[in-house]
Amino acid sequence: MISTGEVVIEGIAVAQGHGELLFELALGASRVVLGSDRVNLGSDRVGLGSDRVVLGSDRSNLSLNDPKLPLNDSKMTLNDPNPVSAVIAATFSNPDRFPSLAVRLASALSLPASTPAFDIQMACSAYPYALYVAGKLAADLGGKVLVVDGDVQSPLVDASDHATGGIFSDACTATVVSCRGASAAHSCFDFLSRHDEALSCTAQGPIKMDGFAVFSFVATEVSKFLSSFLDEAGKAGGFDARSLQFAPHQANPYMVRRLAEELGLKDRLLAIPDEIKNPGSCSIPMALAMKGRPGLAVVAGFGAGYSASAAVVRIAQGAFGGPAQ
Repeated sequence: MISTGEVVIEGIAVAQGHGELLFELALGASRVVLGSDRVNLGSDRVGLGSDRVVLGSDRSNLSLNDPKLPLNDSKMTLNDPNPVSAVIAATFSNPDRFPSLAVRLASALSLPASTPAFDIQMACSAYPYALYVAGKLAADLGGKVLVVDGDVQSPLVDASDHATGGIFSDACTATVVSCRGASAAHSCFDFLSRHDEALSCTAQGPIKMDGFAVFSFVATEVSKFLSSFLDEAGKAGGFDARSLQFAPHQANPYMVRRLAEELGLKDRLLAIPDEIKNPGSCSIPMALAMKGRPGLAVVAGFGAGYSASAAVVRIAQGAFGGPAQ
């Protein structure tokens, strides 16, 4: 287990898609979570659909095709002249080998050319990896880091394959991350990886999966990995990690609920609606955005690789509204 300065999630925006370009979803979510001089949405809980922005509970709408919110060619101007110190994009489905998605986003957001921007490719486990790296960058650079996590998986799915055809969906999230550095509170991270072809995807697709083997991996190795992590993180932090809200990768509803039950986190599980299916590693920040509350949270990714990742991080007061837990 790795102990770091406290990694804090300041806000999350979610963009759900249906075959849209990954860059458009990523830029839309980034604009919402950062705010611009044209559309200042701050850090409200936001769901960004394929044709409208939904703000909090008032359900007010704004068309993404509105000229006030250009997505493709125009750059945006942010309220804060230095809103983020780095950009990390966690994705495996960027259709371009280069430039990276993070570099394109940094340019579209009019960030200085000196801003570190790069991609991470860890598929289902990517979000905790990205949070760890973002926390390190935030601490070293003394600013906030934009973490974009998402995939457009529909072009990579073989519709005739019963194991994958109806499982995967398209979505992208944008998270603003800070780090409180050397303080009394710390965040904990842990990672697991070993090579296996049970869940794989070539550069052009399709995604191939041995569902039984993946389920077995999660039920045995991942369950043991996460149980050990919870024990160690709780001991290091002086709290009961099994009392915290739990946002795992939403691979499928049955597997996630069974995993939460095995870990003693059934009543703390944050789950996305079943109809969203499996949007990849961004299902973790989606669950936080839809159901999370300020306070400590356990986040966990697992799947392709094989790989698994886990973290205890803090959701900032005011990130989504509501009382801290």
